[in-house]
Amino acid sequence: MNIFITHSKEIIIAIIVGVIIAIVSTLILDFIYAETGPDETIIFAEANKDNSVPQLWSHHKLLEISAGECSNNAQSILNTLGFKSVVKNELYVYGNLKGNRATIKCVAIANNSFVYTAVAGANVKLVEKLRNEISWKL
Repeated sequence: MNIFITHSKEIIIAIIVGVIIAIVSTLILDFIYAETGPDETIIFAEANKDNSVPQLWSHHKLLEISAGECSNNAQSILNTLGFKSVVKNELYVYGNLKGNRATIKCVAIANNSFVYTAVAGANVKLVEKLRNEISWKL
């Protein structure tokens, strides 16, 4: 029984680490190769004018709701905060706001969900503020 518990913990940790790596990689690539609407192309161009290094702020937590509810809440949060081009792809939600990209990934764990959020952009204060607002609303 102890072997089963030990291996279960290792499997869960490996899954969580894999999800985090996938999300961060996706976020960075999406930020570099941004898929923007016509209204956001100018914002991204202005944000990158000074050639500053993008800031990446993240947060994670375990929620006592299903992953489906988590992703619905994530989409609602981004829309409420004024993000544009909000896209929900199953349990993954992302959107753009003022040259920043936010992503929220929900992963089912038993009857709960593990949520990982990340925000990337050029302005460190705005990135931090958006990350905090998203994580507080989760």
